[in-house]
Parts: sequence; structure tokens; C-alpha cells
Amino acid sequence: MVRLSTQSLRKALTLVALIAASNVAFQMTVSRATATTPWTVAQVTSPTGGWSTVNFLHGHWIAFSHAGLIATSSNGATWTEQPVPVGSWQTAAYGTGRFVALSSADAVPNEMVSTDGVQWSPLPGPPGTPYQAGHPVLHGQWTGITFGHGLFAAVSSVGTLATSVDGVTWSRRFWRPQDSFSSITYGDGRFIAVDATQGDVLMSLDGLHWSLIQHPLTGVVAAPPGGLHLSAVAYGNGNFVAFGAGAGSGYVATSVYGYVWALHQYAPAQGVNGATFGCGSFVAAGQSKGALNSVIVSPTGTSWVPHSVATTTASPWTALAYGTGRYVAVDAAGDIASSPTNANCAASVPSPPEQVSGNVHSGEVWTYMHPPQSPGAAPVLGYRVAITDGDSTTYCGAPVYYEPNCIIRGLQNHKVYWVTTQAYNRFGYSAPTDPEFVIPVAVWSLDAETAPHVSTSTSTVVQITGIQANSLGFYPVTTVSVHLGARLVACQPSPFGECVIAVDHAPPGAVPLYVTYVGYGHSYRSPTHEVKVAALAAP
Repeated sequence: MVRLSTQSLRKALTLVALIAASNVAFQMTVSRATATTPWTVAQVTSPTGGWSTVNFLHGHWIAFSHAGLIATSSNGATWTEQPVPVGSWQTAAYGTGRFVALSSADAVPNEMVSTDGVQWSPLPGPPGTPYQAGHPVLHGQWTGITFGHGLFAAVSSVGTLATSVDGVTWSRRFWRPQDSFSSITYGDGRFIAVDATQGDVLMSLDGLHWSLIQHPLTGVVAAPPGGLHLSAVAYGNGNFVAFGAGAGSGYVATSVYGYVWALHQYAPAQGVNGATFGCGSFVAAGQSKGALNSVIVSPTGTSWVPHSVATTTASPWTALAYGTGRYVAVDAAGDIASSPTNANCAASVPSPPEQVSGNVHSGEVWTYMHPPQSPGAAPVLGYRVAITDGDSTTYCGAPVYYEPNCIIRGLQNHKVYWVTTQAYNRFGYSAPTDPEFVIPVAVWSLDAETAPHVSTSTSTVVQITGIQANSLGFYPVTTVSVHLGARLVACQPSPFGECVIAVDHAPPGAVPLYVTYVGYGHSYRSPTHEVKVAALAAP
């Protein structure tokens, strides 16, 4: 069975939604006020080495340094310095009646705690890396800490993750020396940590059991040649946003659930060190390659606008935080800058819709979704569904209903499209849902197809359609086994009951192609097709 060219299939495999930054309305025009006002630098004596992080914790503004100093503030605009135990204090959080700060140095003690944010006591801190023959045990080097689900969770640059219920007694939960975890956040019932070495994502729903998601990126925006080095992650209004630094400067990845991430670019590029969410906007900063001392702002994390900040010395921003209607940023030169919001923080857009799925027909797709967890500060007025093949994007509007739905027609069979949806109210659009792929087919039944001639020197891209569990009204929950000659690989279906996967090292000759899976107690097997695999690249 031959319908697809190898070129179009390879292109289709890398597609993902481009529609996230679009602001086309169906029956309304929405404008959003800029979240930040001009930034002002506070008058505070610069500590030796500058500020490493800033937080709004339990009603207190606290900035930390690597030089045994903190600065505290009641309003984020005027600050007072005071000494604390010696340590390279890098990250802090509050929970269960206790402030906790961790050190980035390989030294003990690497923790200090406080009940009031003023008086601090040193502690040994979380456990270091496990013993490895020929390698020292590393203590400290903590880069991020957050509190959620009744737990403190902390990550380090040497691949360690530890948790604590009280901030005093810690348990190591995960360790992978190949990773350098740079940041961690908590939102929507899940912890998300990001890696600065390989761009991995570490996720947990309870803080006790953790899953490493390797190569989570999809999209027409390819990762930079030097790799995506994720340096910061933040959560806001149903959306996780992770930022790149180094070779990843100018790249940002977004995800609703944390399993798959859509990659976007912005300009001028900036290596982001810190990010926060508040008053309906993400704000991030680090070191800009163009205008120095700028921050970037976005309502959804997909498109960004730079804002300049006037400082005496050009120095990288190290962290940002939000609290009581004010954004605060700190830098390595000792500056503390703040910006009160000029927007109505009670005015908010919805969170993204949930559980996007649907059915596929010849030349069209019917898609539906569930309403968002939060409608925002006003009732949801409708939904926007977007479908793209990477070259063009088509939209349709879905009315407010129990299962909002719409049909997009005029599509090409056996072409891979990506679907995202947004809810909107009178204040604006939500962040887009995580993209899901869909493949229109003339007859929606279990089948596997690829190009007629493929090569052992390249990947064989296979489309699988008609995974029946979805047509029964349930999401496909079991993987599909793809059999290409002696090669056997697994593919996870989309909510539309379809798969696209690349199979490497196909054996040469005329080889059979078919797929099998078991869904809800029933075994399924597609028809078998013959694929001609050449030992050299096909013409």
C-alpha cells in the first residue's frame, strides 16, 4: 500500500503546533495590558559577589547571596541587609512553618533554616551523591528547591533529587550523574525539574516516585545544534514554561502536563537564569545578547516582549520572584530591581482546556475537549481549535458546551497535522494545550503504512491509524507494537487513536510490515504490507 513519500513522512514526524502564539479571534477582539511597569533599582548596599536568588516566602521578600548575607523587605522596594551563617546560599522555599535555604557549594553544612526569615540556623542538609568508585561524594551543589504536596523537593547540579516533609530530615529520591538539574517548580499537582546538560525533564505526581523524560521536545522548531540546556522552569495558570541558556539561549519550551514540550524561539535571544509567574504573566531574565539588563514578559510562555531595566553595571540577572503585586529581580552585581504591576491582577484568562481528543474521517477531523479547570476571572466565551501541517494553519470555533467541539474539513488524507486548543474569556486566550497529532484517512481502520521504498541507511517512518480503543470513547492506554521484518518497536497512540514512529535499522529486502496491540482485553492485528528496503539510499 503506497500513499506517502519518505520526505513528507519525515517532515510530518517533526511537526507540532505553530499556532500557540497566534491571537486570531472568532467573534471577539481581546487586548491584554502589559504586566510590568518601568523597573526601578532599590537603594541597597551591594553584597560581595552579588545576589544569587530572591523569593517571596510567607509574606516576606528575601534575597540571598553567596557571601553570608541576606536582604529582607516588606514591600519589595526597600531592603535591609543582615548577616546569616556562612554559605553559598543559592535557593530557598517555605513550607510547614519553616524557611529553608540550600547551598550551591560542595561543603557541609549546606542548609540553613528559619522560622521567621530573620534568624537562621545551619544544618547538614540533604544527602549528597552516592559513593562511586574513583569519584568523591559531593555534598551540596543544590540549584533549586520548591514546596508542594506537603513536601520540600530539592535538586542539584550533580543529578541528585531529595525530599523532606519538614525541611530538616531528607531522603534521596533520585540520582542520575549524567544530568545537571538546574531548577524545580510545583504546579497543578506535579513537580517538574529541568536539566541543563541534556534537556531532560524530571517529573513526579507525589514527590516520592519520579520519572525521567528524555528527549521530551517536539515541534517544527528544532533544538539548537549545541543542545537545549534548560536553566529555569516556572508554572502559571495551567502551563509549565522552561527556558534555555548557553546554546539554548532564545529558546523556550511549554507544556500543560509535563510529558511533552513544544519548543518556541524569541528574539533578542537571552540566556535565562530565573523566571516567575504572577498577575497573569511570566517574567524571565538572565543575560541578553542584545540590549543588556532586560527582562522578557509573556502571558502564555509562547511569545515574548523585552523590557529594559536601567542598572549602573551590566550584570546577569540571577533570579526573579513575584508577590503582592510586584515583580522583583536580582543580579550578580548586587542590584535589586522591582516593577509593580499595572494590570488588574484579578483579571485573568482561563487555564488551557483539558483532554483534547476526537474522531478522524476522510479529509476532516472532528475534535472535542473538556472545559478548563479554571475559567479565569470571567466566564469562558468559547474555544479556538487550530490544526497545522507546519506550512499552514486552519482554525475553527467551538461553542461553550459540555464537550466543546468543531469539525475542520478540507484536509489531505495521510498527512500528519497537529491540533491544539485554547479557551478564551473577555480578558484573553489561555495557553494552548499540548499538541496532539492526527492523520485523516479515507477509511479509519487499523493499518500501518510507510513509503514504498525505504533504505537501511535512514529511518523508516510508519503511520498507524485506526486504533480502535479510541472509537469506543476511551483514550488508547496501551502501546502499539510495530513489526517491520525482524525489527520490533513500540508506539504510544495519540488521543485520536493514531501513531507516527521512525524505525531504525530496517533489514534489507522485501520485509513485512504490520502492527499489533491489546486494548481492553481484545487483541488487534493490522493487515500485512510488503515494504522494499534497499541496502543503499533509495533514489
